[in-house]
Amino acid sequence: MGSQNNSEGQAPNPLNPEFLNLLDQDFIDYYNKHLAGMPKTHLLSIEEMRKNGHKYASPWCRDFSNEAFVKDIKLAADDGHVFTARCYYPDKKKSTFGIGPYPVYINFHGGGWTFGGLTGDAEICMAIRDRLGILVMDIDYRLSPENAFGTGADDSWAAVKWVHQNGTEINAQGDCISIGGISAGGHICATLQQLARDADLPLRLAILAVPAVIYEGDFRKPSDAPFQSWVENQNATCLNWERSEFFQQHYNPKNSAERAEFDARPICYKSPLYGELRGLCDTFICTAERDPLRDEGEAYGLKLAQLGVRVTIRRYTNVAHPFMHMAPIKKAQMYLEDICGELGRAISSREA
Repeated sequence: MGSQNNSEGQAPNPLNPEFLNLLDQDFIDYYNKHLAGMPKTHLLSIEEMRKNGHKYASPWCRDFSNEAFVKDIKLAADDGHVFTARCYYPDKKKSTFGIGPYPVYINFHGGGWTFGGLTGDAEICMAIRDRLGILVMDIDYRLSPENAFGTGADDSWAAVKWVHQNGTEINAQGDCISIGGISAGGHICATLQQLARDADLPLRLAILAVPAVIYEGDFRKPSDAPFQSWVENQNATCLNWERSEFFQQHYNPKNSAERAEFDARPICYKSPLYGELRGLCDTFICTAERDPLRDEGEAYGLKLAQLGVRVTIRRYTNVAHPFMHMAPIKKAQMYLEDICGELGRAISSREA
């Protein structure tokens, strides 16, 4: 969607002036060109977003479903819900792994558990596939408010289990699985790390990009959060307290029955940071300096390190959530280089 100004000539979603001196110039330029003219989607009704989501799609959204080497398959969660997984296959003539079977990277998109689908991370999925010559699978998990918080993680976990058990059906190495996600997708990854460990399902690597790892749904103001970055960046661009409140309204349990069901889940579904973190798979954590989620992501990484988990924590300075989608900017390019390097090492490591 192109940028639009209102009747007074002002962009509907300008950068907060207090952050102008705190962000890289290429981030500012990208934002002003592609995002400032778009409406704040958290001010729209969920009904409008579901009906006309294409009108409000982020500039990085792409539909590659008709491209060569891209195939959609149907998988089922444990409760019988059927969802789509989009498989990005490498060109067997170019891939290091030839005709396969291929190592697998399973991706879980962001969007506050409320927005998102198979187009938001498509460019990143394609880039990983092309750089590493592996199979990338993107999961179209259930969203709130139509579905209770946690069902998205159920779908995602079902996908990981299915690939592990049935990888040969999609020309995949079921014993060479890595997972990753941005924002809410990072939260799902942190949940799955703990579920996989408990199920003795080996993962090579988990990539948690600008992840939420605590449950913000119980906070009523930024200072309720146990991390200073929520106060420091409460008015940041792309993700801020106002937008977080919108997501909370849609993913919080709606009644006592939903609350009881949610509270009965393992703590890793709600706040992975407070779960048992010993024995988790190798982890790469990306945070953004001007992101409310910065400190909790780094706290998760530090706790992993203290417990002997192999982890890399990288803070990308002078950018905000979710900078990695903004392909032309320098920090997004650095991010892609970093995660592909980490994935390549994890895939080739005999110790993983």
